[in-house]
Amino acid sequence: MRIFLVMEELQCGGAELAFFALCRALSERCEVHLALSQASLQNPMIRSLHDSLGDTPVSIHRCETPLNPGTITNLHPLLRRAAARELASLMDAVQPDVVIVNLPTIERGQAVVDAANICRLRPPVWGYLHLSQRPSMIGSKLGHARDFMAAKLIRRFDRLLTVSEDGARELVHRYGTDSPHVVQPPTGTLVPLPAGADRSRLRTAQGLPNTFLLGMVGRITIHHKGHDVALRVMRKLLEQGHAVHLVVIGDGPDRQKVRTMADRLGIASAVTFLGWRDDIDRLMPLLDAVLMPSRYEGLPQVAVQAVTAHVPVLGYAVGGLAELLPSPFAVAYGAEDKLVAGIVSLLKNPGQWPAEEVRLRATTWCEPRNAAEKVLALTRS
Repeated sequence: MRIFLVMEELQCGGAELAFFALCRALSERCEVHLALSQASLQNPMIRSLHDSLGDTPVSIHRCETPLNPGTITNLHPLLRRAAARELASLMDAVQPDVVIVNLPTIERGQAVVDAANICRLRPPVWGYLHLSQRPSMIGSKLGHARDFMAAKLIRRFDRLLTVSEDGARELVHRYGTDSPHVVQPPTGTLVPLPAGADRSRLRTAQGLPNTFLLGMVGRITIHHKGHDVALRVMRKLLEQGHAVHLVVIGDGPDRQKVRTMADRLGIASAVTFLGWRDDIDRLMPLLDAVLMPSRYEGLPQVAVQAVTAHVPVLGYAVGGLAELLPSPFAVAYGAEDKLVAGIVSLLKNPGQWPAEEVRLRATTWCEPRNAAEKVLALTRS
């Protein structure tokens, strides 16, 4: 079996981390080729992921042509012609059994389909989609124009893979696609804090208070991750007299907005911003809970990592969060008071979180070898 993977993103988020993990896991079972652009390697995180494949048999192809230089280029076939020709040349040389392209959002990967269509032997192209929501909902540039074109573009793929059952249903309902196959995003698990560990000392070493720590982990984008909701939830908890502290781990374009909002709400002293960190495996187990009031999601790696560290997660029941989290911890979108009530309930009774049950679910779904086996089973079928 020969699989050709294409990663066209210039930024690095959960979708890209999962795609590289899938690449590594597949390389243990079949011949794997990975194409990405030289432009993407300017991103330090993507460069690090690229370098991490050095100890695997993955054949890496670095494309001179930008594979996704911008929104307009991705939507217009003439503007993506150069990328299609370079990818087609690689496909002709590799002659893959299947091509899988990483799709952070719904209208992406079009140059890859174009490339397959001009190959000597046309390989099937599968899209691995992480966010199935409308581009306008996600806040993409030219969102409504992309909404209009999405149905036609997404149906160009021979097969679709999605990261959640919710995403699969949305694709069928909204765009009339064949029912996609669900392959939860391959995610590295974390280790819970050992029994008897001195949590107070470990928190002090990280500059954190020894109180109930509520965490938000990931890129700071209010429109997506709902940091504004987290701050309002914190204010309500503090007004009710609860001893809680919010730890914001990550960076992003809205970091200063969130800081300003915390000041305006009068809760700045109860919020710690740690910035981007590469030691999340040590930080996550120090939290008492992770809050995820996201407006939209696929199946977020943060949630998977948190529950494998035995850290409860509370969030809106959007995307894969509704499938991963037990019902008391996944509340209806916009129900801020229910998020407050869920945290208060955890404060009073931490043992209500079914740690082993949710950890088992997450590790079974997102173990990279299991994801690779799902993909290979689909290729054989």
